[in-house]
Amino acid sequence: MPKLKARWRWLSMEGRRRLANLPEALEPWQTPLLLTGLLTTLLQHGIQHRDVEWEFGLVTCLAMLIRATTIGLQAWLADDARQFFLANPRPCIITSLWSLGALVLLVCGPVLPVWFSSGRGAALVAWSEMFLLLAGAARLLSFVSRTMRSRHPALVFVVSFLGMILVGAALLMLPGSLSEKGQQLPALDRARVALFTSTSASCVTGLIVAPTGGPDANWSRFGQAVIMTLFQIGGLGMMTLSTTFALLAGRRLAFQESVAVTEVTEAVTIREVRHLMIAIVGFTLACEATGAVFLSTLWSDLPLGERAFFGVFHSVSAFCNAGFSLTGRSFMDLGGRWQIWGVASTLIIVGGLGFGTMMTFVKAASASIRQSHSDRGLFKHRRLAERLTLTQRLVVRTTLVLLFGGAFGYWLLESVGVNSTDPFGTRVSEAWFQSVTFRTAGFNTVDHGALQPATKLFAIGLMFIGASPGSTGGGIKTVALAISVLSVLSILRGRRNVECHGRQIPDEQVRYAFVIVAMGLVCTMISTLLLTLFERSQFDFLDILFESTSAFATVGVSTGLTSELSGASQLVVIVTMFLGRVGPLTLLLALTRTSGTAWYQYPEERVALG
Repeated sequence: MPKLKARWRWLSMEGRRRLANLPEALEPWQTPLLLTGLLTTLLQHGIQHRDVEWEFGLVTCLAMLIRATTIGLQAWLADDARQFFLANPRPCIITSLWSLGALVLLVCGPVLPVWFSSGRGAALVAWSEMFLLLAGAARLLSFVSRTMRSRHPALVFVVSFLGMILVGAALLMLPGSLSEKGQQLPALDRARVALFTSTSASCVTGLIVAPTGGPDANWSRFGQAVIMTLFQIGGLGMMTLSTTFALLAGRRLAFQESVAVTEVTEAVTIREVRHLMIAIVGFTLACEATGAVFLSTLWSDLPLGERAFFGVFHSVSAFCNAGFSLTGRSFMDLGGRWQIWGVASTLIIVGGLGFGTMMTFVKAASASIRQSHSDRGLFKHRRLAERLTLTQRLVVRTTLVLLFGGAFGYWLLESVGVNSTDPFGTRVSEAWFQSVTFRTAGFNTVDHGALQPATKLFAIGLMFIGASPGSTGGGIKTVALAISVLSVLSILRGRRNVECHGRQIPDEQVRYAFVIVAMGLVCTMISTLLLTLFERSQFDFLDILFESTSAFATVGVSTGLTSELSGASQLVVIVTMFLGRVGPLTLLLALTRTSGTAWYQYPEERVALG
């Protein structure tokens, strides 16, 4: 033990031996202490969320102290501290930040405005809770990342969403997640509301059976934070987060993990997975932070802390196309504010375009700008559209047609309705925002229950189409619609293949596009049938179809029907939201095994089509 002898000569040989064995002795206690600390954190905020329970706080701080001590001793005793850090970057960074923050809090006292009214002990407990949650989330993401290596990607995708829904429902059932009004509900109703809300948040839908915020809010601030966390994770996807975590931790992705991510994102090749995953999280956080700053100005009359929370909540909700709001009436009567038709709409559109499309579009635009300022030389510079892949061209053009066509259609149909006397600018801003929100988001600036029947039917079509592949939105997706339309056009033109922009789309993808459209129609019709059966003609059929389509496309707009549905109908909506988020085709792939390629072919025979 020469290194230890030189470092601690004042210790006896027995003391040095015990010191060297201390990290190994503490190692088995790390996971139980982490779980105990997480449990006490949940109990602290889920049951007694007004005052700090010092017994819970002591366990939380002890868990982080032992974890930091173990990591610190391992680093100190290692032959090369730098190599130890490179091999264990996550625990080293988490424990170092916690230790530094704890030291500052103990010496200087609370330094954040939210802790000004608290003492050193309460601030230290809150600091420890935050890092325990980070450590727990890191363990969970690491588990998902390891699971992706040996399991079917589609199955992991489905199970991760199902597990997130159940965990979210359990958290929302804690007394600390409920407001005083929510705690007055019977236990069975609390469980039903928690399950519905967790599914809606995890599937970034936005349908609610109890107010998220406002004077009649069903949830406390802790419950609202849980909901925000659910639709943040649901928008990005558990697999995306776990893969990004693995990359940030310095681990190389296995081939199966890379294939899993490319199957889910449908945006990149395996070689580009590393850059895309890190860029997705960074781009998302940057957009949400910028949106939060601008949206917080809507509530300038609130205290700074409340204004910041409102801004962050609505920014994340808009970017993830979740549609949850803390106002109690969504964005009603705010449609003319620039923060709504400008900032919120932009966040919704960017989130609905798809991460791969946005990153490629930004790179292509920057390359085009750079080349426009350089000498042309012998060769012609490529235009912006020529730098995009066929998928991204279809996404951008289809999205633009739907946005402006949807706004014009809404404005035209509602010009003969009850809002026809509103100022022209108000009607235009409302038409634009409804066109944006009908396809993905779930916010509203007008009462959708008061819309004209033709407008509702028009909105159902927009909702069914939904967002783009690899995005936070649902629906059959814009590319599936574009391929279906191109297929019809190719038949009308007498072409054997589906062609677009000088490219031929493989027949297999054309078949998949029609399967996605057909399965979307089947799911929507079955959901509508069950809701009509359970409600026994209590509601208008068009409103029921509106609700079913909104649930399947994970849009979240409603005519006010959701909270009035029976328990059986709400269960149907829960299943429909889940199917819409994971995708019927993905669910089938997860539950079935693909058979090998058949080495034979049957004789061909034509059939009558009409």
